[in-house]
Amino acid sequence: MKFDDGLLRPNANNLTLVRLVLASSVIYTHCYWMLTGRSGEDDLSFLLGAPVSVYAVDGFFFLSGFLVYASLGRSAGVGNFMLARLTRLWPALALSVGLTVAAGYIFTVDRPGYFGGATLKFITNNLSFIAPAYHLTGIACDGRPCTMNGSLWTLPWEARCYLLLAALALIGLARERMMVWLVLPATLVGAVLWDIAAVRERVGRLIGQDALYYPDMADRLWPLFALGAAAYIFREKIRLSWVALGLLFIANIAAHQWGIGLHVRAAFVGYALLCFGFLSARGGSVSGTWPDYSYGMYIFAFPVMIALGQWRDWDSYFGLAAVTALLTLPVAAFSWHIVEKPSLDWFRQFRKRRAAGAMIESNA
Repeated sequence: MKFDDGLLRPNANNLTLVRLVLASSVIYTHCYWMLTGRSGEDDLSFLLGAPVSVYAVDGFFFLSGFLVYASLGRSAGVGNFMLARLTRLWPALALSVGLTVAAGYIFTVDRPGYFGGATLKFITNNLSFIAPAYHLTGIACDGRPCTMNGSLWTLPWEARCYLLLAALALIGLARERMMVWLVLPATLVGAVLWDIAAVRERVGRLIGQDALYYPDMADRLWPLFALGAAAYIFREKIRLSWVALGLLFIANIAAHQWGIGLHVRAAFVGYALLCFGFLSARGGSVSGTWPDYSYGMYIFAFPVMIALGQWRDWDSYFGLAAVTALLTLPVAAFSWHIVEKPSLDWFRQFRKRRAAGAMIESNA
C-alpha cells in the first residue's frame, strides 16, 4: 500500500481506533501491576521483551510525532502551533486533576491540611507539565501514599517534545529539508551513541546514576517522536505490507532476546501503527466517524483503577482491566464532549479570526 495525503483524512484511516487500543493496553498492564505487585513487566513481557504498556506509550509518541509534525506545517507560526498543542492537552488534564483532587478530599484523613503539601504539588506540577506528581495529602493505600495517577508521567515528556520541535521551528531547523539532513541524522547518532555502555557509564559518573533517568527517557521517547515526524516527511515513499510487519515483529522479538531491542522496538511499533491505522482501512474506515476518547481513557483510567482496587479485592487483572475500561469510558466521553472538543472548536474559531484579521490588515 502506498501513502497519499488523502489517507490522512479521519474517514480514510483507523487511527482513532488505534489510539483507543493503545490507551486500553495501558489499562491492562497497570491492572497487572496493581494486583501482582510486579512493576516493569506483565504476562507478555517474556515474549515482547517489555510490558504491553511500554509498547502502547511508544505508540503514542510515534503517532504524536507523525500528527504533530503535520500540525506544525499547517500552523501560522510557532505561537499558533504551541497554543494548539496546549489546547489539546491541558483542558482534559485540568479536568482529570480536578476530579481526582475532589474525590481525594472525600477520603483524606487530613482535611485541614489537604490542599497543601502533596495535594498542592499534585496540582501545580501536573498542570504545569514541569514533572509528574502522584500523591494527595492524607490518602494512603496499604499504609503508603497512593499513586493516584501513574499515567501522568508521560505528559511532561510529550510537552518537551513539542517544545523541542517548536524551538527547531524558531531557528529554521523544522523544515523538511533540515529535518532530513540534520535533525533526524543527529537523533539517530545520539540514539546509537547512548546505547554504547561506555558512553552511558561516563555520563553517569559526571551527573550521577539517578540523573540518568532523564537522558534514558529522552533516548527512548524523542527518537520515537522524531521517527513519527520522519514517517510523515517520507509518507509518500513508505510501503505498507502485512508481510513486512510480520518480519519486523520477528526482528523485534529477536532484538529483545539479544538485549538490543529499544530502537528496533521503535521501528516495529511505528510501522505497526501505520499498518493498523492505514492498511486496515483499505476496505473502509471503522473508526473514521468516532469521537476520540483515547486521551480521556489514558488520563482518567488510573484513578478509576485505584478506586476499584480500594473498593474490593480482585482475583483477576483481566476482570479489573475490563471493569476499569468500562467505567472509564463514560468519563472519557464526558471529557471529550464537554471539555476537549469544545476547546478544539474554540481554537479553530480563534485561528480563523486571527487569519481573517491578518488578511484585513494586509489589505488595508
